[in-house]
Amino acid sequence: MTWNCRVGGFRKKSAHIAPYRPDVLAVQEVEPLDRVKVFAGDIQPTFRDRAHSEQYPTRSIGLFSYTHTNLRPLDYPDPAFSFRRFEASHESRCFQVAAVWTYATKIRKNSYRQAHAGLTENNGWICNVPTVIMGDFNANLSFRGDGMKTLLEITDALGLVSAYHNFFHEDFGKETQPTHFHHAKEENPFHLDYCFLPKEWIPMIDRVEVGKYSEWGQISDHVPLIVDLKFP
Repeated sequence: MTWNCRVGGFRKKSAHIAPYRPDVLAVQEVEPLDRVKVFAGDIQPTFRDRAHSEQYPTRSIGLFSYTHTNLRPLDYPDPAFSFRRFEASHESRCFQVAAVWTYATKIRKNSYRQAHAGLTENNGWICNVPTVIMGDFNANLSFRGDGMKTLLEITDALGLVSAYHNFFHEDFGKETQPTHFHHAKEENPFHLDYCFLPKEWIPMIDRVEVGKYSEWGQISDHVPLIVDLKFP
């Protein structure tokens, strides 16, 4: 599950996520949690990790679990807050997770390309163990130059596929279910959030769900992307 909670407040907004009990949850724009002991609601995460960012000190990537899934961050003591790597295991299955949040930079050619860099720099790590790449990529094939086209060339070379596009049989740039609403307005929809999986996992995609604006629009300008996998 991945969700941009919009400029912090996740300690309170998490009450909307917790009932889903995600095994792995990537959240973008999470506020500092060092002094937060309890989140809102009765259901608490079993694992939480939040990267520190000097560029965005009040919001960064968080990774959480609400089950017995084991997660271990790999990027300390110098975490890349836009591309966070983790080792993971659930029951007897071992895999890896990279949580993504891209952003604009002063150098235009680098804007929203942190995922490109993370995928390229970690291609050996990604190919070594089945890896899930998920988050807010702030990109769509229908706009922002060739950013998404280049990203898809990289993911394809790494043997990664989008769970959403495989499940709903939709083309990139022609998504019918938006994950982001610009300025939190329903009339400004975009599909910007993705979950990339190993191509070999396609048969295991059991369900993909995109949240509805009517349910999430009051607390964020993004809705969650949920992917359920069923392994033999």
